[in-house]
Amino acid sequence: MNLYFTRIRTLLLTASAGMALSAAGVAQTTSTTVNSGPGSYSRDTTFTGVNGRTATYQNNATWGNGTSTDQKTWTGPNGKTTTADTTRTFSPGSSTRDTTVTGPNGRTASYQNDRTWGNGTSTDTRTYTGRNGETRTDTRTRSGGEVTNTYTGRNGRTRTSSHPARWRR
Repeated sequence: MNLYFTRIRTLLLTASAGMALSAAGVAQTTSTTVNSGPGSYSRDTTFTGVNGRTATYQNNATWGNGTSTDQKTWTGPNGKTTTADTTRTFSPGSSTRDTTVTGPNGRTASYQNDRTWGNGTSTDTRTYTGRNGETRTDTRTRSGGEVTNTYTGRNGRTRTSSHPARWRR
């Protein structure tokens, strides 16, 4: 997994830990507002420390008619913001997922996953673009009892391997 996305996952865990610390009494106050309805969800959480500084977490999601969006924003006590925006689409035989993460320094990283399937074949392509703009792509194709993996690294070099497909249980 891309290091930048690992850091975002760590940030998510840190925000969760902040909520736990708030419950343990380390933070002065925590305020959360949750709204949900058909096809939408929002959550706003504000942490205020004993020094009066605040940090916030905001999550807005919508879904319906084969699409969904999920926007997450973290703002630290220093005022710096990190965002993660995800869009998903679903239709018979295909799905896509695009995620863009913007760090507190304004640099972005992205992840894209395109999947198609049908008539005994499937293709799963995952593309990672790092904060430095370098891209790598992993493609897995399953067809005719064979699985082919193609990997294109950040340096542009490609390697391909194939193996027999195993039966699924």
